[in-house]
Amino acid sequence: MRAILLVWVLCLANSGIAESRDYHWPMAAPPALTSSFGEYRPRRFHAGLDFKTWGKEGYPVLAVENGYVWRVRTSPWGYGKVVYIRLKDGRTAVYAHLSGFAAKVKAVVEAEQERRGFYSVNLFFKPNQINVKRGETLGYSGSTGSGVPHLHFEIRDRNQRPLNGLLHGFEVKDTVAPTLQSLALIPMDAESRVSDKTDPETIGVNWRPEQKRYVARSVPMIAGRIGVSVKTYDRADASVLSNRFAPYRLRLYVNDREVFETTYTVFAYSQVNQVDLDRNFVLKQRGAGLYHNLYRSAGNQLPMYGKYKVGDGILHAGIPSPGRGAALNPGRNRIRVVVEDAAGNRSRADLEVIVNSVPRVLDASAELNGDSVRVRARVRDENPKHIVVERSSNGGRSWRPVSPVELDALGRVRAAFLHAPEAVYRVRARDRFGSEGFQVCAPAPPHSDTKPGLLECDVRNYPDFAVLKIVSKRLLSAPPEVTANWLAKGDEVIQRSLYGYETVLRFNPDVQGDVAAVISAVDRHGSTGRSVVHLAQTPVRQSGGVVRSPDGKAEARFDADDVYRPFFGRIAVAPGKGAKRLTMVGTRYRFGPEDVPFRRKVEVVLRYPADFSRPEQLGIYRLTRGGAWVFVGNRPVRGRHAVAAQVASFSTYALLLDETPPRVRIRRPEPRAKVSDRRPVLIATIGDRESGIRLEEDILMHLNGKRLIAEYDPEAGQVKARPRQPLPAGIHKLEVVVSDACGNRGRAVRSFTVR
Repeated sequence: MRAILLVWVLCLANSGIAESRDYHWPMAAPPALTSSFGEYRPRRFHAGLDFKTWGKEGYPVLAVENGYVWRVRTSPWGYGKVVYIRLKDGRTAVYAHLSGFAAKVKAVVEAEQERRGFYSVNLFFKPNQINVKRGETLGYSGSTGSGVPHLHFEIRDRNQRPLNGLLHGFEVKDTVAPTLQSLALIPMDAESRVSDKTDPETIGVNWRPEQKRYVARSVPMIAGRIGVSVKTYDRADASVLSNRFAPYRLRLYVNDREVFETTYTVFAYSQVNQVDLDRNFVLKQRGAGLYHNLYRSAGNQLPMYGKYKVGDGILHAGIPSPGRGAALNPGRNRIRVVVEDAAGNRSRADLEVIVNSVPRVLDASAELNGDSVRVRARVRDENPKHIVVERSSNGGRSWRPVSPVELDALGRVRAAFLHAPEAVYRVRARDRFGSEGFQVCAPAPPHSDTKPGLLECDVRNYPDFAVLKIVSKRLLSAPPEVTANWLAKGDEVIQRSLYGYETVLRFNPDVQGDVAAVISAVDRHGSTGRSVVHLAQTPVRQSGGVVRSPDGKAEARFDADDVYRPFFGRIAVAPGKGAKRLTMVGTRYRFGPEDVPFRRKVEVVLRYPADFSRPEQLGIYRLTRGGAWVFVGNRPVRGRHAVAAQVASFSTYALLLDETPPRVRIRRPEPRAKVSDRRPVLIATIGDRESGIRLEEDILMHLNGKRLIAEYDPEAGQVKARPRQPLPAGIHKLEVVVSDACGNRGRAVRSFTVR
């Protein structure tokens, strides 16, 4: 019996189900969540639980167990006022965004602030220096470092790794199952397709109450290496109408077999940036929202996936599996996603996919032989169900089949018949799933002339390949030819519409710089067209690399291990203007690809004209999806007439000139005020919509020439201070000086009288 009990305990430990500790509740307020463990934040995971304070501040926050104050911080940003308690069991409890500390902590903090002359402090304490008892008040809930009142609470293990508090004694009532909003299928390389496209496809789901599950709204077709992602959220009873949470566990099943699992229990702070591998970065960058990846990609070292390694979860649709991932045979396959919260509520979504590659009709041609025409093509499909050659005498508006059609074992199509004047021909192939491919061709007289504007080309860049979309202004006699000297082997040109074509160009890591792809075609009247597409391809390897613009005025520098996997970078001029209140200096540039997250931030550098006289007022700004410019940084690069900034992924950047000083207005005391309070609260509203206020040292409040300890609230746009000593009666002078990131200064002065 003792052996059976031991096995049962070990199974619980290995399952990730944590024991419920008998901790005290961390706040004297009704328990309700506003955010959960593992939620997405820019470049990081949410490390704790956010408890609702019902729009108020000042609830006592309480020691969950006996211990001592290990650390205390104050800052205008991040956690604001925060206290860390080392508990008797070796864990650490963290209470953040406080409005104030308990008296014995407050006294130490204020003494350190006075010594340093700044509001921000970071203090560490020895065991037994400030002991606390279970249930003792440590401080009061607030909103420092955050715009909305709430308590951010964490429980950490002995190694300072955040744990999911919902599994460790801080659960809330939750009878609501997670909501599944959408599924997504992600092509993982140039050979992979979802609905015959290289882009991710999102698939909506409908709730079926009679079946108690979600069902996908479509049956997509997939081929190659495909990832699955899910957009989902959870609710809990007390905040069901106001807040959405991250799930606790996600599982992926293929044909009723589990192939991947994510469980949000613990992570290390050194791994927080890998949230951009756990969530789908491509879909986020494209504005589709936050999707959880149900596969493990290169570089992902998070401890959330149990036995599943890099490569697991990826579907190998119609291709052999290399040992990791799930192999799917041609035909219909079942995919199921199960989402679970920490209380055990579950939801399920079912998706059916068809594993199949669309038939490709390639190299179609029509050749006159007297009064007859011979049509030839090549069909790439394992088992085409139907192949037909069709003729149109009205420019492709309607088609009629012609016969007979010959097909040999190599997929070569031949047909010969009488030619009709001005006719064009189409070879069409359909497979057993109803998917079709086709190409149009026509006899062409000898090439007569070259007419500009026959072809238009659009390029869609991906990390290691490009998709070239070609549009012809007139019907072509044969598919366009695409040549690129850096390719060992190019993809075939496929036809998408009567006038549209597409091909994939794979980048070559041995070729660097500006390279050209030449597209040529002949229309059915013998006129030729030619177009040249220039593609910059610079390999960025895990050992590093430098990406430069063709004019040499913009670059990005990568050191070793800055990226999760190799890709090809490029920088192109991006036509357009700067911001309304900021003057653009030089050119704006689009750095790409924009949907690749970096392991570490990398440096982008933009150069300004050598004769520019105010480089200290320049900053690198990023253009958002909404069209706004956001300040990134402005580190001067000596000797190069350049400015640098650190970025976590690529975007569009420009050098903008900020000449506008911050706005400063003293609110309290009012003009010519006479106050009776000998320690009045002094408040100024401050702000800067250009480069911004970045450092606490750039905010100065002086009273009668002596610096005050000023507390800055970035969300409220105000700074306040209170003299530590009572003021004598008489006239006093308050001065507030604020500098922005580009060195512009704003100033306000006011005198008031203490009665």
